[in-house]
This record gives sequence, structure tokens and C-alpha cells, in this order.
Amino acid sequence: MKKDMGRKRRSISLQYKRVALAIVAHEYAHGRQKIKGIIDYYRKHSAWEIHRNELAQPYVLPESLTGWHGDGIIGEIYTKSDADNLSCTGVPLVNTSSNETAREFPTVGVDNYAIGQMAAEHLVECKLDNFAFVGVTSLCHVRERYEGFIQLLEKDGNSCSLVQYQPAEQNDEHISEEMVTPEQLMDELRGLELPVGIMASSDRVGFAVLEACRRLGLRSPEDVALIGVDNDEMYCNLAYSSMTSIAPNAREVGFQAAAMLDKLMNGEELAEASILIPPKRIVFRNSTDMTRSEYPEVARALRFIRNHAGEFIDVTNVLDVVPVSRRWLEMKFKAEVGHGIYQEIRRIHIERAKELLLTTDWPVSRVAKESGFNNTERFEFAFQKLLEMSATEYRKTQIGK
Repeated sequence: MKKDMGRKRRSISLQYKRVALAIVAHEYAHGRQKIKGIIDYYRKHSAWEIHRNELAQPYVLPESLTGWHGDGIIGEIYTKSDADNLSCTGVPLVNTSSNETAREFPTVGVDNYAIGQMAAEHLVECKLDNFAFVGVTSLCHVRERYEGFIQLLEKDGNSCSLVQYQPAEQNDEHISEEMVTPEQLMDELRGLELPVGIMASSDRVGFAVLEACRRLGLRSPEDVALIGVDNDEMYCNLAYSSMTSIAPNAREVGFQAAAMLDKLMNGEELAEASILIPPKRIVFRNSTDMTRSEYPEVARALRFIRNHAGEFIDVTNVLDVVPVSRRWLEMKFKAEVGHGIYQEIRRIHIERAKELLLTTDWPVSRVAKESGFNNTERFEFAFQKLLEMSATEYRKTQIGK
């Protein structure tokens, strides 16, 4: 009983630090991922109390913190007004935007230059000769992505067209460049030499580009191969051609920003006042699926399988959309791909499972279902056979790395 009382006293004496999250992009995929990273950190390492706004929501606008007396802030600085409002609080502050206005503050951000290079590498691998970038380069993070994109293209002797536009909403917010309509892009896209590989500055912009292509009668990926940024599931999967996108590892940005703020609130010196987090990976979808084959039926079969990576399908489903004899398709498919249709279905389902194991905390049973397996036992057997380890072992090994 005495031990329990002592434990209670220690928990009561724990001093919580009051932290405000001035992350105005919380409605966007990268903003939400950033907040998830902050949660990852403070749950494991710190006793924080997150400041609420007037609606009791766990995020605030920079201007609402004037006169606030807390212990620290993680925010996004995009304008001089943001910088003034946040710095006048007098508490430790960590910025997570890429804006030049924030250069004087401790900062953790995504490596936009590396994002641009990753996009260029992917489009070059699609064996394209024409390239374009769509985005408003007057904004710092867009300009850095564009510079990384063209630098790698020019290194390989390629040129790039720049497609810019007037944002639909004129204001100083970072999100204004994403407010673009398909009509604003159609004239520029109509003038591009096809086929063309396009990098969009974000998935929202990429969504508008693909919608403009649809209205112009351009096919994706045959005429326009497009890659976006943020891996925003809604925009990527609802686009005219499901959109390949770069996952920028915003969750790690949030985690490292929280770690940096913790040091500042504890009065510790920072080893680095500015940290850039490299992008995580490319999430491959239809918009850059340049599947080429001597036989259109094989290409169509491959696309169907990839488009249904999360659903239970078998060879008969493939034959429903590729109406040729099973024997002929199996023979041509194996000659070009190196294995049969069933093996390709299993391979794609396992690739989907690997991604879910690393990007979600779902139990193996749900990963199996979301990867096209109708029961967990079959999933475990297929995973073990292909990777020579269980799904749980794979998750632990990769996360450990």
C-alpha cells in the first residue's frame, strides 16, 4: 500500500510543459502527418500539455498566441506576421515550414531539393524525353522542388518546361498555390510536347493537372506521366488516373521538431539549428505506370493487377478484362514478366502488405485483408514463402532499421 502511495505522489508532482501547435496546415496530409510525429515523440519522451484554441481544438493560429504564457511552440512560419506573432511570446519556438522568413528560427523541415530530384529520377526511369514542372515557384518550397527537379534533368541532358499560374486565392498563406482550377492549366498543357513527364508541386496541384488532362482528352500515363508530392490518399486515389506521389516523411519532421523543442525548453544547446528530413519513398500508382509490352493484353493485365493490389482477385478476374484465351495470355505473360499471372498477383499483394506493415500499426489480420487475402493463414503462408520471414518479423526488422 505504501508503495502505491509513493507512486501516486511522484505522478502528481510531475510538471507538465504547456506546448502550442501553431500548425496551420493541419487539414492537409503533410500537416496531419507532422502532428502524428509530434504525438509519437511526446507520448514516449515528455510530459506535455497541448494548448487548445477557443473551440477546444489542439491547434492554434499564430496570431492567437499573442500574450500567451506557455513553455514552447511548434509552428509553421510563412509570413513576417507569423514570425512576429510567435516570437513575441518569448518562449522557445521550433519552425517546420520551408519559408525564407523563418530562417532565423530553429527549424526542422522536409528536404524539398531532394524531393525534386527523386521525382526527376522516377520520370527519367519511365524512358521519357519531355518534361515539365507545374507549380508557383515564387514560393520557397515549390522553388526548391523545381530546382532539384531541373538540376537532375539537366545533368542527364534533358530540358524542362515550367507551367505556372495565378493562384485562385491571392493571399500570403502557404496553401494558396494549391488553389488552382483545371481551366487555368489547359492552355499550357495543350502546348506541351507529348508524351511528357510532369512533376506537380503537390498532390492538390497534381489532381488539377490530371483533371485538365481528362478534359483535353489526354491519357495518363500514355500521354502524361505525372508525379505529385505528399501522398495525400484522397487526392491520389480520386484523381483521373490514380496519382503516383512522393511521401515526404512529414511524420519524422514532427518527431524531430518535438525533440528539438524539448531540448530548448530544458535549456540545452542544439547540435544543429536547422535539420532537413529526406523524403521517405515514392508511392507508385497509375499515373506513372509506363508498362510497355509487345502485347497490349499483357500490359492491360499488369495494370489490372496493380490497380487491385488491395483486393482479392484471381486469374479469372484478369481474364474478365483481358478477353483472350488463358493459355495464350499465360504464355505471353510468362515470356515477358518471367513468371505466371497468379505469381504476379501474389507478388503485388505482398508488396502492398509490406507497405502497410511499415506505414500503419494495423494488426496482421487487417493487413492481410487490406492486401487482397481472404484469410490471415493464406497471407502468412504466402508472406513467409516469398520473404522467408513472418509479417511480424518483417515489421520489426524494417522499423528497427
